[in-house]
Amino acid sequence: MLVSFPHMGSNWPAFKALCEGMGAQVYIPDGNNIHSLEKGLRNSPEWVCFPFKTTLSNMIQALDSGVKNIAMVTDFGPCRLGFYYAVQERILKDMGYEFEMKHLPQGDLLTFEWVDFLRSICENPKYSSMGNILRTVRIFLMKSYLIAMSEELEGKTRCCEKFRGDTTRTFKKSLLTIDRAKTFQELKAARREIRRSFEKIPRRIPEDDLLVVGLTGEIFVLLDEFSNHAIKRKLGEMGCEVHMGTSMYDWVKHKLHVNFRRKYLEHVSRKHKSIGGLQMDIGGEAIWVTGEYVLHSQEGFDGFVHIYPFTCMPEITAKAIINNWYGKGIFHLPPFFFSFDEHSGEAGLVTRLESYIDLLRRRKKRAREVKIG
Repeated sequence: MLVSFPHMGSNWPAFKALCEGMGAQVYIPDGNNIHSLEKGLRNSPEWVCFPFKTTLSNMIQALDSGVKNIAMVTDFGPCRLGFYYAVQERILKDMGYEFEMKHLPQGDLLTFEWVDFLRSICENPKYSSMGNILRTVRIFLMKSYLIAMSEELEGKTRCCEKFRGDTTRTFKKSLLTIDRAKTFQELKAARREIRRSFEKIPRRIPEDDLLVVGLTGEIFVLLDEFSNHAIKRKLGEMGCEVHMGTSMYDWVKHKLHVNFRRKYLEHVSRKHKSIGGLQMDIGGEAIWVTGEYVLHSQEGFDGFVHIYPFTCMPEITAKAIINNWYGKGIFHLPPFFFSFDEHSGEAGLVTRLESYIDLLRRRKKRAREVKIG
């Protein structure tokens, strides 16, 4: 069986391993780009979220290449992402494509509905045993962890790289290393190799004080470099050590009810009920974003960057709360907000980021002078 799935940032090695572990062949669409996006834009509702349009574009490319099975996540929560699959399936079939949409339930992974998905892409009975399923899922989790680890190292290294581009090249090589690893032993070796490769990157002493910036927001736009115009890379090249706690591994742990980081962020948000802290999951990453803002404020971060798809109501709600906190002086961490869709411009983003970074540098310099004085 030939299966394809939409891109979600750099997580394709993990999803590929999940399908191949069940004996399926995998077609990986090209990375998201402006040309592949055209068909998705042409066939999507105008005001739908940007991730809908990019994932639909991936599906069209796969179907045009002869794929007959598309895998897409589902959910039952408040975020529209969980319901994309039904609308996208209808659009694609109205366009004349004949295929089967394979649903990957990720609302609560402890219900084990995902086992039915894995068996639905398995044509050879020898792969359908529970033993093989658990082994495949373990490989998937290990690869997800290594991708998240690589993203963390990337965020902390780029700001100090001596030669521009070294971190980006090392990160891309890390993804290939993760993809090539097929066994638990190879994945353990890959972890050591990835850490060593980042440690070998020539470093320089930053000309200015290092800025520590939190990067957060809606998970798809946050992880997909095309969708967010490589904002993480831009921040690093401007001299920021970027901390991005959200990853697919982080999300899977949350759905398995073992993500204590997210549980703590929920607690932090709820704890601030009297000043507008969210009390429940309203969709997107909103409740965790507000929790991260409070936490980063207390940890002494220099900046806080919040990105999301244009029209994403949960993230807009989180933005309003954070703006209110900062505007009233309840917290003193300067936030930066940017929404993305197909009309977002590269030049406008760069100009705003440069102004924001300049503001953070002047603010940090002023604080240091006051402290010395």
